[in-house]
Amino acid sequence: MKSLILKDLYTQKLFGYFFPTFLLLPFYYNAIHAFNEFGFVSFYVAFAAIWMSVYSNFGTKTLNRTEQKLISSLPVTRQKIVLAKYCAAIMWWGIALVVYGTLALLISTLNTNSINFNGISDLILSIFVTLGIISIFYPLYFWLGYQIAVFIAMLIPMISFFGFTFSSIDNSEPVLVSSIPTDRPLIFFLIIIMSIFISLFSYLISVKIFEKKDL
Repeated sequence: MKSLILKDLYTQKLFGYFFPTFLLLPFYYNAIHAFNEFGFVSFYVAFAAIWMSVYSNFGTKTLNRTEQKLISSLPVTRQKIVLAKYCAAIMWWGIALVVYGTLALLISTLNTNSINFNGISDLILSIFVTLGIISIFYPLYFWLGYQIAVFIAMLIPMISFFGFTFSSIDNSEPVLVSSIPTDRPLIFFLIIIMSIFISLFSYLISVKIFEKKDL
């Protein structure tokens, strides 16, 4: 399992690794206007994690089929191959968190001479948001291929992310972003539970599709 997850890390395209740097300018703007409210970091972490997870499967339908055939020839079940894809999303989330979390702390320290950990609950929630979007992508990926899957799955996060980014840049007020109000923990846990069920259901569908796929 570990080798299958690391395979995505080793075979990720260069553009995939550089993608977080393309968002540095709006990130910096949000960071200096956040006034120690770092809920906005979760948007960047989730979006970058989703993008890197999806982009690690980049390729034509023929190329994807060839890669799947090669991996399936290894002494590992197709069920584990699919599971590794879902687990890899957490790895990409961790990489995105290291990048943007470190930057947010550095910018906060330089601007306020203090370190603030506001927004932790939003970061936790972003893991499950990432898994939720990935749960849309992988069944489509194993069924229809990368091109169609990425178009459908990335539509929601792209609209949400760029909508948030442009609205925050146009707004001269301090950026106060929180996905869930602190006085409503029930909603927080409901989203987590729903995300877990959606991810599990998606995984089972992906396994069923991939096991029946003739490579």
